[in-house]
Amino acid sequence: MSEEKKYKILIVEDEPDAAKVLHKRVTGAGFGAVIAYDAYAAIKSIREETPDLILLDLMLPAGGGLSILQNLNLFAASKPVPVIVITGIGDDAYRRKVMDMGADAYFEKPYEAEEVISKMKELLGI
Repeated sequence: MSEEKKYKILIVEDEPDAAKVLHKRVTGAGFGAVIAYDAYAAIKSIREETPDLILLDLMLPAGGGLSILQNLNLFAASKPVPVIVITGIGDDAYRRKVMDMGADAYFEKPYEAEEVISKMKELLGI
């Protein structure tokens, strides 16, 4: 990974243990990462400093992940932000709906961390 840019990843996950594990994997791969434990904190973080990529759980308190995905262009600054959904919802129709709403990738829990990191790098062009 390039030393010139430290990519900022926003992890939106309400389960503290899952968030910490994901944070460790993401930072271990050389990314900068912050955690938001609910939709409100995620929106606040996006408005303060638009991340380079969002890892988004859908089942969240204070608004839910779908509202973030649906309204991301209103919260983010001028650039589009890639979104990788990581969720326990395995329904194919739901997956299509989420992808149609603008998600760039969809991983069902439990997921392979290496696959998520690989997709992150692909979406960031590194």
